[in-house]
Amino acid sequence: MNYNIALIFGGNSNERDISILSAQNVENAIKTLGYNLFKYDLKYDLNKFLSEYKNINLVFNVVHGFEGEDGTLQKKLETLGVKYIGSNSTVSEQTFDKLVFMKKIEKDFSIPEYVSTQKYITPPFEFPLIIKPRKSGSSLGIHICHNIEEYNKFLIEELKNYGEMIIQKFIKGREISVSIIEKNKEIIVLPILEIKPKKEFYDYEAKYTEGLTEFEVPARINKELEEKIKNDFKQIFKELHLKDFARIDAIIKDNNYYILEANTIPGMTELSDLPQSAYAYGLSFEELIDILIKNNI
Repeated sequence: MNYNIALIFGGNSNERDISILSAQNVENAIKTLGYNLFKYDLKYDLNKFLSEYKNINLVFNVVHGFEGEDGTLQKKLETLGVKYIGSNSTVSEQTFDKLVFMKKIEKDFSIPEYVSTQKYITPPFEFPLIIKPRKSGSSLGIHICHNIEEYNKFLIEELKNYGEMIIQKFIKGREISVSIIEKNKEIIVLPILEIKPKKEFYDYEAKYTEGLTEFEVPARINKELEEKIKNDFKQIFKELHLKDFARIDAIIKDNNYYILEANTIPGMTELSDLPQSAYAYGLSFEELIDILIKNNI
């Protein structure tokens, strides 16, 4: 097919290595599908892309974290008038910001209690509690604190790294990942995936190290709760004006769910949640990529 797709990956964030793994999978799929592929590492090839973008029909962005997921790259592409897969710059920026995201949904959906801070504060909840960066991905900077020593150490350390942290009540339950895609403007909630990390929670190492996490998809959830989750998360996808694909993470406890965060550039590695849920739905990785591309042709 005489259609030029630019795969933009890499970048400068601490999720660069994962982006490169995602890009390898997407590259293979795009080549298998017969599209013309042009690759650009955002860290090194931005000027090259800017000199060639007029020949590009569509950008497939797999830059995770800062630049690729927070609206920065999307703004550049919008300014250039280049079509791209995924949510627009405003939606990306608001979703990447966990505080903005939670404020947008907390009126209608359950989320764990939280406070945000740019400085050290005394623990606002009983231990264990969670601290996480206001803006980050791949579970980087997230810690479960079991006592005041851990809390002091991690909060002070991560405030230096990220500037603002969210402190959240810890809810012990079943971790789930809900992937949502669009196909011809129809919103499809893929089978719910349950995450069973062998570590205390689904941190960066558990996410990207083979053997450290077990997955069950579809998750064994009672039908009533499953339907509620799927309907509610489809509503969030619509209300936030997400586009093409997204992943929403949550915790199930006592027949209820609590939303943790949303991701507008889901991982595309062999171990990533969205490809696993797509496969359980009956889609190969190539079919998934083709749907995302054809949404934008």
